[in-house]
Amino acid sequence: MAVCDRSWDSLYQQYHGRLLRQVQKYLPARDESHDVLQDLYVQLRQRNVDPAKIDNPPAFLMRMATNLAIDALRRNNRNPVEFTDPADIRDTGAGASQSVTPEQISSDRQRLDIIRQAVDDLPPRCREVFLLCKRDHLGTTEVAEKLGISRNMVEKHLRQALGHCKQVLARHEN
Repeated sequence: MAVCDRSWDSLYQQYHGRLLRQVQKYLPARDESHDVLQDLYVQLRQRNVDPAKIDNPPAFLMRMATNLAIDALRRNNRNPVEFTDPADIRDTGAGASQSVTPEQISSDRQRLDIIRQAVDDLPPRCREVFLLCKRDHLGTTEVAEKLGISRNMVEKHLRQALGHCKQVLARHEN
């Protein structure tokens, strides 16, 4: 192990808590934030940069962590979570239906009602974009052409709708 590798290892361990808190500002999901820190560590090991030649190594680590978190956030926004229409879900076999309890069914129905209400509460254009993309499975370009708006605006409406649904669901689950 090279001297600069040991130096980076030492700095990474020393600032791990602060780096994690920084990443969690952008990615509150525990697994995702730890994945970003793992990527940071891998990049540190792959680079051939001596920390002694950097003016402020802790700031360098924080900037790297922030950039990686923002990159992950952008990837998430480009590929938002898909909502599946419950009517499209079919039993996959006898084993699947036996493992579902009445409590789970009731809980799932409550969650669907909460999401339906959250979608109903969206501004009209935002709701329309959301339903065209998620319910009707149209691409962002198709929705943009259909509604006469830019693809960026479609993506903005989708982010807004998904964020709203996540917030409403989180409030009801806590």
